[in-house]
Amino acid sequence: MKKNKRSLSSKGHSRMRKRKVTRKGVKQSLNVRVNSKKSVSVRRKIFFVRFLKWTALTAMMLVVLFGSYRGVDRFLFESPKFALSNINYKTDGELPQSRVLKNSGIVLGQNILRINIKDAKERILNELPMIKEVEIIRQMPGDMTIKVSERVPVAWLSGQNTPESDLRIIGGILLDSGGNAFAAEEPVLRFKSLPVMISSEYSKVSPGYELNSLPVQKGLEIALNFYDSFRNSPVILESLHSRNDFSIIGYINTGAEITFGFDDIPRQVSDLKLLLAEATRRGKVLAEANVMVKRNTPVKFANNFISDSTAPRAVPVTTRSVPNNQGSKKKSKTHKKLNKVVKIPRALPIDAE
Repeated sequence: MKKNKRSLSSKGHSRMRKRKVTRKGVKQSLNVRVNSKKSVSVRRKIFFVRFLKWTALTAMMLVVLFGSYRGVDRFLFESPKFALSNINYKTDGELPQSRVLKNSGIVLGQNILRINIKDAKERILNELPMIKEVEIIRQMPGDMTIKVSERVPVAWLSGQNTPESDLRIIGGILLDSGGNAFAAEEPVLRFKSLPVMISSEYSKVSPGYELNSLPVQKGLEIALNFYDSFRNSPVILESLHSRNDFSIIGYINTGAEITFGFDDIPRQVSDLKLLLAEATRRGKVLAEANVMVKRNTPVKFANNFISDSTAPRAVPVTTRSVPNNQGSKKKSKTHKKLNKVVKIPRALPIDAE
């Protein structure tokens, strides 16, 4: 019994100790802040002094920063040392420097660092559609280089009822290989031999417009391939007429009417070259051909002749696999305008000597 009492008493003492320890281990916070009038005024003074210190420090920093900015601005943007004094102009075409500078907004004498190159590029490209790419480079302290890449024209663009006086003139519409339209600038004579693309889209096209229609794109591809194949030849492609969604009628300076398809254009141009060579060998003139057909190409030869018209009556050559195009039974009025009183030689050589 005594042992039990001792054990109980020891257990009780240990619990008491634990309670005391736990009570001693508890942290208590006391709010000793005095809210008297004097203490409140002291705290306000301390806050006010700190506010004045931070305000003064901020003001000093702003003054230093503004002074530095004005100093740099005056040194860089107002110094005559950085005035634009020379412009190096480079172009792969004929566009004059004065025209590019006028549309760019860049003026000699202005600070070279204040010129916004991005805006100048956008103005040039928007106002001069004949320019494909432009690069503007600053060369400190006062030089600038402008590099211009002009679009290479592939064909003229015209309509079915366009007057002859509106063809191949200054301000006429030229097309590059991508179908981008731009106005012809002086001198126009260097583009005189380019073919005329006759399209119904002519009425809605203005400089800067891009023609994405399939007939126009294929017509431009025909013009490019024709130029590559007959580069050293007197044979010239004079006009291309887009009349339907599967073929294009082309007229060459011999008076021949050629029907082109939209597929495998290099093969068709190559076949045309062989046909012209065969006509030369026979001493005759190629009048009509349908190079859409890969085998047994429908061809019509004519004997030597001289006519007031550009060619004999052009009847479209068709096969069973190609739908009839009744609109091509007569030559286009525009084509007749392009070639008035042309004498067809008996045998036109394909390659120049």
